[in-house]
Amino acid sequence: METLKIYSVTDEYINYLRTSYPNVYSNKQDTRVHTRNYVGVVIKVENYNYYLPLSSPKETDYQVAGDGKVIKKSIVPIVRIVVKNSKGEKELKGTLRISHMIPVPESELQLYDLENEPGDAYKDLVSNEILFIRKNKERILNNAKLLYKQKTEGDRSAGYVKMALDYKALEKMCDDYIKDEKEGK
Repeated sequence: METLKIYSVTDEYINYLRTSYPNVYSNKQDTRVHTRNYVGVVIKVENYNYYLPLSSPKETDYQVAGDGKVIKKSIVPIVRIVVKNSKGEKELKGTLRISHMIPVPESELQLYDLENEPGDAYKDLVSNEILFIRKNKERILNNAKLLYKQKTEGDRSAGYVKMALDYKALEKMCDDYIKDEKEGK
């Protein structure tokens, strides 16, 4: 089984999908406040390259426990990337948003060059995320395939399914994009 790598998706393709599906995560190229890039992991689902976007931690990734807050457990649509810091305490580094995975043509994927990342802090963050993702590869793949199956077969027994993107409609857009690209449109 191949090693999962970090990729980015071209702005053109993201903008194309967002014309019909505004819930596709934006790369926020013009409004980004932080230096964090729009990156994710690519897996094969059916015959498509599916891009699973990485996201920064949000307040909703925590829950109140006693006097403080703790990191919520991962669920099928959201894998929380938790690592231990130098003090042995758990830290949430980011999330992998399986519910917002999108099919992407090979031509629109760009391998992320971690070695030439200018920011050391960001480089460390992405390194930690990659290690976590590779260590938890089977769970990530299983969650993605399960959610894909639930969504495409109309299984609404789990509430999180309705929040997932419409994978079949996005696959059609992906196919159309490839066709238009070949025809030079």
